[in-house]
Amino acid sequence: MQAEQISILENIFQTLQNCRDPETALDQIVAQVARRLNIDVCSVYVYDPMENRLVLKATHGLSASFVDYIEMDISEGLTGMAVEQMQPVLVVNPAAHARFKYYAGSGEERYATFLGLPLIYHQKVLGVLVVQTVAENGIREEDIPLFSNIASQISATVAYTGLLEDLSVRRPLTRQKLPVVEIARSLPDKPAPDYLRGDPVSEQVAEGYAHYLPENIDFDQVQCSWSESPGSELERLNNAFDRAAGQIRQVARTGAGISEQESAILDAHLMFLRDAGLKRKIKAQIDSGKCAEYALKQVILEYVENFRGMEDAYLSERAADVLDIGRRVLGHLVGVSGDPHEPMTRPTIVVASDISPVDLLAMRQPNLKAIVTARGGRTSHTVILARSLEIPIVIGVEGLFENVREKDYLIVDGSSGFVFVNPEETVRDEYARRQAENQQIRLRLSALRDLPAVTLDGVHVRLGANIGLLSDIPHVREYGADHIGLYRTEFPFLLRKTFPTEEEQVDLYTRMLQKAEGRTVTIRTFDVGGDKFLSYLDYPKEDNPFLGWRSIRISLELEEEFRKQIRAILRASAHGPVHLLFPMISGVEEIRKVIALVDAEKQALDEKGIEYDRQIATGIMIEVPGAAAILGRLLKYVDFVSIGTNDLIQYLLAVDRNNKKVGNLYNALHPSVIVTIAEIVNVCRQHHKPVSICGESASKQECLLLYVGMAADRISMTPSSIPAAKQFIRGIRYEDARHALDAVLEMEDVESINDFLSHYIENLSSNHPEN
Repeated sequence: MQAEQISILENIFQTLQNCRDPETALDQIVAQVARRLNIDVCSVYVYDPMENRLVLKATHGLSASFVDYIEMDISEGLTGMAVEQMQPVLVVNPAAHARFKYYAGSGEERYATFLGLPLIYHQKVLGVLVVQTVAENGIREEDIPLFSNIASQISATVAYTGLLEDLSVRRPLTRQKLPVVEIARSLPDKPAPDYLRGDPVSEQVAEGYAHYLPENIDFDQVQCSWSESPGSELERLNNAFDRAAGQIRQVARTGAGISEQESAILDAHLMFLRDAGLKRKIKAQIDSGKCAEYALKQVILEYVENFRGMEDAYLSERAADVLDIGRRVLGHLVGVSGDPHEPMTRPTIVVASDISPVDLLAMRQPNLKAIVTARGGRTSHTVILARSLEIPIVIGVEGLFENVREKDYLIVDGSSGFVFVNPEETVRDEYARRQAENQQIRLRLSALRDLPAVTLDGVHVRLGANIGLLSDIPHVREYGADHIGLYRTEFPFLLRKTFPTEEEQVDLYTRMLQKAEGRTVTIRTFDVGGDKFLSYLDYPKEDNPFLGWRSIRISLELEEEFRKQIRAILRASAHGPVHLLFPMISGVEEIRKVIALVDAEKQALDEKGIEYDRQIATGIMIEVPGAAAILGRLLKYVDFVSIGTNDLIQYLLAVDRNNKKVGNLYNALHPSVIVTIAEIVNVCRQHHKPVSICGESASKQECLLLYVGMAADRISMTPSSIPAAKQFIRGIRYEDARHALDAVLEMEDVESINDFLSHYIENLSSNHPEN
């Protein structure tokens, strides 16, 4: 049953990830629960506090005509009793119960068992989950924990996505009742959850001990959280204050050469930590039921605001000191200690607010098993790099700082987004079983390594690997990539304190080509800016760096460094097949300048008698919508095109791919994205120019089906995604993919496209089971 529970929770999360329409999402959830647990009826009632009523919003088992028709006060019916008592209500033979409320034609009198579970999140009533069976023993007392966990996950997920609020906006109720404010205040404290949930952005699972990166801890990721034990929270706070003070005293004792002014600053920090008024204010917050972290945040930020508002410049500047002290105490509350980059002596899960690609590269070591962050975007370069390094990562985890302590034992499921905190043996056993199953799947897929990705009707799709480091090359061989579709040269630049010399680059690119063993390597010139910054380059402060000084704009401005890289790539091309790729081209002027530089460097090498591939292919990445609109003009200057879907999607949809607030709008199945990519491929076909589709979207079967239907020459992705992609392509027909693309190009919204493709792929699998 534990395995079934985890699987159901994963399905619920995936449903809410894929469905943008709240009614559809709830319909799919209740259907999944009913089918997977052999329940005759599963329903969700939504609570409207303005009317103090429960309304049926989704059901599997009752007639759909009763949705929005069945409604009741919380003082009515067994469903209302679940809210009144704020605990599960299990009744055998419910029709005989005094609280049974009958709706003519509903057929509820047929069901012999009833279980209602309140949907609660952060002490807020969201609704009720109701399950019913015809058999009298269909639901038993021992089943309640399973259904409670499912109800808890539904509560957390729909609250997080705003799904129920969206439903109330779409279908407002009209009756006016008194709001149930007092009920929300009197709800019992919710214990710390056994698991947290974030955004799944990798396929692996890992276990290990939590380790915080102190420099990444800040108050902006501390959310409101409640505790049922104010005494223990106050004790934690006092201990954190004591440790912070001890740390400062240690600095004062051992800091040889500390000036008088610096000593005075340390004394001021100690005085603030001893301030009785500060502690009283935090204690008052804890006594109201808040956890120590959130209580500390509220009071510290109040002090900071007060200091900043003072007219005296000296006092106003003390706001930074107060914030620094507060962060120090917060670090001790979550248990941070030691050097974040010291060797990891046991399996470790790094926990942070966010991590830059540079941080990830610096901390890479064998015992780094996974990463969990409170922020981040699905296609950030940190995520891309983690997937390339095969490090499981879950991002955007709410409640991370409040519920995870240093040295807690975690299971991180990168495929579902679950983070289990100090899990029970049953959960650990289940994941051990799943790991063994996944290993068997990997072994089966490895049999495809040397086989081509050819559709059932003979269309060959060349699958490439996206890599960023020389150490990624073994994955290219292991997963059976035909070529290296994208080598991101900026990652070696990120690891250095200065630009690498020309000779260093020649050596690096030559070794890359040698290790590629004859496979073509598409080398992209360095693409920095956005979320990838060189520590030795002075960047302007920008409100939106993704729309600012980045990529080819930096390269053209730093012409000497750009020329140096072009020369190094040309010289390395004498040692193996290379394609030269330029990122983020937005107009003809840029590509003219780039080609002129390439021609000048070729001529210089010719004059010196230095060997290089004189037929080296040059290409551009189409990531900017403006470039897609004038692609026919750009193609006069290049040999091939690579569609960079990660950036193209964010620019087409005006969605910052790293901004969690709008992350749900970033979708590769948006009609404008599909139409744009299909048009790019068509234009390339008309001009007889090869085209590759490159990005994280290719690891999704729905996108892969459409890309095959577009007849893209090459598709490039994270190496670990290649075996499953190869298996999928070998099990479909090009004509089927083309038919799916034609149908999708006529559709108007993401939800319709997603539903159509899900069912289409399911039907393809059933039609070709042998593949």
